[in-house]
Amino acid sequence: MRHFFKSRKEMLFLLIVLTGHLLVISSQLQTNTSTPLLRAWTMEFILPFLKTTMTSTRLLSNVWNNYIQIRFDKKQFENLKKQQAIYQQTLINYEEQLRKINRIDLLAQIQTNLKNSSVKASVIGGDRHSGYRSRVLDKGSNSGIKKNSAVVNVDGIVGRILHVSHNSSVVQLISDLDSGVGVLLEKSRAQGVLKGVGEQTAYIDYVSINEKTVPGERVLTSGLDQIYPKGFLVGIVLSAKKESGTLQKIEVSLSSQMQKLEEVLILTKESTG
Repeated sequence: MRHFFKSRKEMLFLLIVLTGHLLVISSQLQTNTSTPLLRAWTMEFILPFLKTTMTSTRLLSNVWNNYIQIRFDKKQFENLKKQQAIYQQTLINYEEQLRKINRIDLLAQIQTNLKNSSVKASVIGGDRHSGYRSRVLDKGSNSGIKKNSAVVNVDGIVGRILHVSHNSSVVQLISDLDSGVGVLLEKSRAQGVLKGVGEQTAYIDYVSINEKTVPGERVLTSGLDQIYPKGFLVGIVLSAKKESGTLQKIEVSLSSQMQKLEEVLILTKESTG
C-alpha cells in the first residue's frame, strides 16, 4: 500500500472521492418502499425526536384544553350559583309577602268585628337593647291617633300609645317595666293588675290567695284601667305562688310576641260594651 500511495494526501483524497461517490449513489438507490436510502436513514434518525415532539405537543394541547374547560365549567357553576341565589331570594320575598297578606287579612277581620274604630299601623322602629319596652309606629296624630290609645294585634293586646307626632307614634309595650294593665282571669273572674318585667312573661298582682288559679287559664283585659277595652286576650297563666299576706303572684306568658311585632291596630275609640 505504501508503494501504491506515494503520500498521505493521495490516500485522503481517494477516501474523500469514494465517500462522495457513495453518497451520490446512495441518494439514487431505492429501498423496498421506494424511498431513497439517504432519506430513509434521515427519517430513521429524526423519527424518535418527532414522536417525542408530537407526544409533548399533544400533552400540552390536552392540558390547555382541560384548563380552558375547567375555567368554562367554573364560570358556568358560578353563574348557576348566582341564579340559584336570585331564585331563592325571590321565593323568600314571595313567601314573606304571603305571610304579610295573611297577617293583614287577620287584622282586617278583627278590625271588622271590633266595636272600636281603629287604624292599621306598621312597626317601623324600636330599641334592640330594650326590645320589651317600646316600638315606633308609622301612624300619628294625622291619622287620629292620641295618647293612651290601645294597641292590639291578632294575638291580643300589645300596649298603649305613649308619645304622638304628626306621622308617627311610640307604643309602650305591656312587657315594659313601667306598664300596668287591668286584667281578669277568664274562669274565676278574679281581677288584678298585670305588670311587665322586661320579658315575654309578666306577673299579675293584687289577686287574693283564696282565688283558684289554674295553669293554662286565659287572662283577659278587665277594662277598669280605662285604656284597654274589656275582653281582649292578654296571655296564659303559667303558675301562681303566695306573695305576701293574703295575696298571690301569678306568672303569665304574654300572648303577643313582643319581639316579633310587625302590623298592629291602634284603637281610636273606647268600647261601648
